[in-house]
Amino acid sequence: MPYISIETFEGKTAEQKKALIAEVTRAVASTLEVPVEAVSIVIKDIPRSNWGQGGKPCSELYPAE
Repeated sequence: MPYISIETFEGKTAEQKKALIAEVTRAVASTLEVPVEAVSIVIKDIPRSNWGQGGKPCSELYPAE
């Protein structure tokens, strides 16, 4: 059964997460030809200060909007 882990900057709304879960579930179920009930999605909210890119923390590269 597919298990999908999504890591993103913290700050997404509950509505955005709900929509993301629904859309990813549909895409995975369709592509892999499995029932939507078989797809598990986990969203991990990561603080920008705990994520680095190009040698710098993302809190410096992408300040909170």
